[in-house]
Amino acid sequence: MKTSLIITGTLVLALTNSFAAGVRDRGVNARQHEQERRIHEGVRSGELTPSEAKDLQKEEKGVRAEERQFKSDGKLTAEERQKLHSDLNKTSKDIHAQKHDAEVRKPADPGVNARQTVQQGRIAEGVKSGQLTGREAVKLEREQRAVRVEERAYKADGKLTPAERKDLHQDLNKASRDIYKEKHDAQTQPGVSPATPVK
Repeated sequence: MKTSLIITGTLVLALTNSFAAGVRDRGVNARQHEQERRIHEGVRSGELTPSEAKDLQKEEKGVRAEERQFKSDGKLTAEERQKLHSDLNKTSKDIHAQKHDAEVRKPADPGVNARQTVQQGRIAEGVKSGQLTGREAVKLEREQRAVRVEERAYKADGKLTPAERKDLHQDLNKASRDIYKEKHDAQTQPGVSPATPVK
């Protein structure tokens, strides 16, 4: 009798462990969590529009529903696991595509971004013409980077207020003056005249 109870208990434990092992798939769940993080990060950084994020979340929800359906019979077969990973591969590619497409990079404030692009061009032109020394270019690039960091911080909540936009434009005004000053000062690369006309 005692031996019979021990055997029965052992079988129940083995079946329970087998059930848990068959249903749980840490690889699938870890990938789902990582993809959710990538979507949220894309929204915070501005790389994903609300519409894109909504579509990706719907895709993630579909995978979760499929996973629940597969596990409803208490097991997850190798074929079902492979199908889930295949669907997660597609979602991962879709997240990457949406975060790197033209719509993703569409600026929330065309005025600010257009000015940043123009100023980057002026710095590059100054280096190419020799009117900016390497040290001056590094200093100006650092200033541009600070404006971009500030812009990302302002946009982290999904909006850009008039006061924040005004502050960015003021910083860009200063950066523009600094570019002009550095391109018109006496410091140039060897062989370049300080009097060379510049923008």
